[in-house]
Amino acid sequence: MKFGIIADIHANYPSLEAVLAILKKNEVEGYLVLGDIIGYGPHPNECLEAVIKMNNALVIVGNHDWACVDLEDVSSFNTMARQSVDWTKTVLKKENRDYIQSLDYILGSGAFMAVHGSPRDPLDEYLDSLEIFEENIPFFKERNLCFVGHHHFPLYFRKLAADGILVGNRLKENEELKINSAEITVVNPGSVGQPRDGDARASCGIFDDHELVFKILRVAYDINLVQQDMRQKQLPDALIQRLTVGR
Repeated sequence: MKFGIIADIHANYPSLEAVLAILKKNEVEGYLVLGDIIGYGPHPNECLEAVIKMNNALVIVGNHDWACVDLEDVSSFNTMARQSVDWTKTVLKKENRDYIQSLDYILGSGAFMAVHGSPRDPLDEYLDSLEIFEENIPFFKERNLCFVGHHHFPLYFRKLAADGILVGNRLKENEELKINSAEITVVNPGSVGQPRDGDARASCGIFDDHELVFKILRVAYDINLVQQDMRQKQLPDALIQRLTVGR
């Protein structure tokens, strides 16, 4: 099955539309949504409703999702993040709030497991270095492949089967990563709605669980439209500006 792998939409509906269009063009048969559907952006209800309508979708919750329904402590959030959470609470529909509360923070399906943060800390840990990857290896139980979000960078880490060496790198547009089922591997598809790797285009991935190949896709979207909506809704200016540079 070909999965469209989506993370960190962050209430950016035009970017989600662009990603869904390119995934449809690539004939995906299902979806894996790695949390943080909302937070930061101006379209929380639209993004949640689009996710709910997806066919064959596996969906987990992220820390911003839980924050927006009062299930995550926001004391560690920066000021901008707290402001966006507070605004989202004022507009979030009850049925969408209930949907978030129904989601789990970890799942396993076939060849992979999925969390928002890390296997050790499914909601809040950034799995962004070889050191943290190594510390998470004991938490791989039934499956050796884990998809994560949260960091907003397309990247991978793996423990090589031949000699146990740990390797990792960022993933570039259209780059394919062959998955070895004997190797412990973490893959992050990057962010749909708020990329932070210096490329403002939305990032997503495709995983073929038969061929065991993951591929990164990038797609442009109307950033100005999102920024106009954010200004209208008086969301923090720094959140608006960062969309332009992908940082």
